[in-house]
Amino acid sequence: MNYYYYVNVFTDNELDTLIAMANKLPKQDALVGGGDASQKSDYRISEISWIPQSDDFAWVYERITELAIAANAQMWNFDLGGYQDDLQYTVYNGGGGHYDWHADLGPEMSNRKLSCVIQLSDPKDYVGGDLEINNGSIVQIPKERGLVCFFASFTLHRVTPVTSGKRISLVSWISGPNFR
Repeated sequence: MNYYYYVNVFTDNELDTLIAMANKLPKQDALVGGGDASQKSDYRISEISWIPQSDDFAWVYERITELAIAANAQMWNFDLGGYQDDLQYTVYNGGGGHYDWHADLGPEMSNRKLSCVIQLSDPKDYVGGDLEINNGSIVQIPKERGLVCFFASFTLHRVTPVTSGKRISLVSWISGPNFR
């Protein structure tokens, strides 16, 4: 097992507040590739917004940081430094929203150590949209609303197609010195 998750660390009210705040931010189609090579692709179909490291969202960043430190101490003991990227609010719509197998590392992301996915929507609100991790065998992460899942950023993972409804999640990456 190369993942660690928490339940019941955000209340329904906090999740509703976060969704309402994030829905006011500019949205864009999700891209793949990174840097100047980023492009729209059928490999990833979703809408994203970037949640700034501002006073309005400080409580979210602080909560994720506390959980990341604890999970890292239990599982990986990576050398962590903090956030290089803003949090990503991601919406996968029914009719095929998904993100195929990928890792959260690449030429311009080699310092990402821990990836974090927070389930914001109620699993009754959509069909499909499973977060799966491939550790040599495929593991399906529970869909509980508010679940916070950490895994090493080099781990292959995907979100299966959402066939109906809407899956909403928050994604973050905790960075540190490059792997050697």
